Amino acid sequence: MFYFHGVRKPDFTRMKKMDYDAYWRSRGFTMRNKLFEREVIFFNWIREGSKVLDIGCGTSRLLLELKNKKNCTSHAMDVSPLVIEGLEKHGIKGWTGDLEDKNFTLPERYNYIVLSEVLEHLREPEELLEKLSPKTDYFIVSIPNSAFYRYRLSLLLDGRFFTQWECHPSEHLRYWSHTDFLAWLAALDFKVVRSEASNGLDLGPLKLFRYFPNLFGHQICYLIKAKK
Repeated sequence: MFYFHGVRKPDFTRMKKMDYDAYWRSRGFTMRNKLFEREVIFFNWIREGSKVLDIGCGTSRLLLELKNKKNCTSHAMDVSPLVIEGLEKHGIKGWTGDLEDKNFTLPERYNYIVLSEVLEHLREPEELLEKLSPKTDYFIVSIPNSAFYRYRLSLLLDGRFFTQWECHPSEHLRYWSHTDFLAWLAALDFKVVRSEASNGLDLGPLKLFRYFPNLFGHQICYLIKAKK
């Protein structure tokens, strides 16, 4: 109820040089055996028979579940060739690409583009959404909610900033609360079709994060209509 992965004090003794391929070489590529809570939401939002691209997918099994259970055309893009090699062994078509590359483009169009825990890592996520908008009907996005109550309490009571990194503090470049993210999308003229906190504070059967996502939601999911 009160512990959430990633909600911890900064431990600067753990800092390592950022190397995405080295990260996967040390971990090895093993596809997860079940969907994360946010991926269950994504799965339910995506219509059967859709064409889906998951950008920055890592070891997620979302594309495999969509392919096998919803007859979706599932494609993957990741910066690491090790990730793509692992996904291709499961029959998922993929390629490497860098979202920060100004020459980056997509060769095909999709019904859904998934950006799960990706936008906060980018210098200019506004440009990315504008650039990809003609290539999809919908974006499916998740972000960590920086207004989560545990983060607020840590700042108030301990004076420590929340930690949202694995190897190095520079991993996250953008920080949004749920309220901020909605305002940010509105300023960019994107329409949010649905939003839902995937996890957060619950009191037994009472899922407070569903009713008060900005305060009690840990990770928030968004279904966003692309602009034409």
